[in-house]
Amino acid sequence: MKFMSITIIQDRSMLIDIIVYLLFVITFNYSNWTYKEFLPSVLIIGVYTAINFSEYKINVLMPLLVIQSISAIKLRRYLWINLFVMCGMLLYMQIKYGLGNNMASIYSTDRKVRMSFGFNHPNVAAMYYYCAIVNGMLLLGYSKWKKVIPFYLILVIPIWLFIYKKTGSRSFILSIVLLYFSYVYYYIGSFINRKRLFVLSKYLIYTLLFLFTGLTLYFSLNNTEYFELNRLLSGRLSFYNKFFSELTVKDFFFGSEAYGNYIIDSSYVHLLFEAGIFFFLFFCYFYWLGVNSMIKEKAWIPICVIISFLAYGLMETFLLYGMLIGTNIFWVLLYFYYRNGKMVF
Repeated sequence: MKFMSITIIQDRSMLIDIIVYLLFVITFNYSNWTYKEFLPSVLIIGVYTAINFSEYKINVLMPLLVIQSISAIKLRRYLWINLFVMCGMLLYMQIKYGLGNNMASIYSTDRKVRMSFGFNHPNVAAMYYYCAIVNGMLLLGYSKWKKVIPFYLILVIPIWLFIYKKTGSRSFILSIVLLYFSYVYYYIGSFINRKRLFVLSKYLIYTLLFLFTGLTLYFSLNNTEYFELNRLLSGRLSFYNKFFSELTVKDFFFGSEAYGNYIIDSSYVHLLFEAGIFFFLFFCYFYWLGVNSMIKEKAWIPICVIISFLAYGLMETFLLYGMLIGTNIFWVLLYFYYRNGKMVF
């Protein structure tokens, strides 16, 4: 319901928030509660109550609630539900809106007209098509049809080329390219020397989160020295720099409310300052545990997806759209491997 209200109705309705909250609370299994289970459950409900009606920090905490909600669902079932909802929604939007509205791009360096496909922005449309492509790839990866993934990736090339041509989303094409590049890298490596392959790449995967965060901060704080890059990123670096100039010491530790004054598209800026450094450190620890388990299990298809998601986060608040169908794949994958596969297939 929350997904439908934000994506299709495009209205963050308080009534829907209340209904979603009540549904969340009544779905707990109260019959077998013990005292040990009571406290964390009350804490979760309390956290949700606190954030569900607040203007800030909801993006940061919603992924935690998504993880709690799907913790007992089989991974393949979750992916099938995701794919069904996404494809149904994309089909509905295509039938009702077609290519949507022309949207002039103020900062774009390579095109002036972009199609929205009925969504509130072309980048949002591209994001959902990306999630559907990734979802299909994961379903094949967790099935007996794993060997047909190369053919699947070839088959969807016309789709994502068309989406990129119409939406002009550079974050979309960057993530797609990295998805394909990382898959080819691991696919070829699996025939050569898989053990050595993972040894060489695992250190990069561990550091990608810190690398992307560091690069975002560096280029934002020095945006005047990188004019062309700032122009290529539609002026994002300038916005980030202005946002940083208003941060206080309190914001650094507990999160900032200045997001209401700026459009911040970087997931890494949000991870750092929407809820403060403590949440960021928690996320880093969670990320490290999940990725470490993937590397140990040589789960290279999920690794390709994680790398691609991280790239998307450079230019979109992608990693924190946890309440939306499709984008929460990132969190669910990390959680699945964080739990060492306890969410059974």
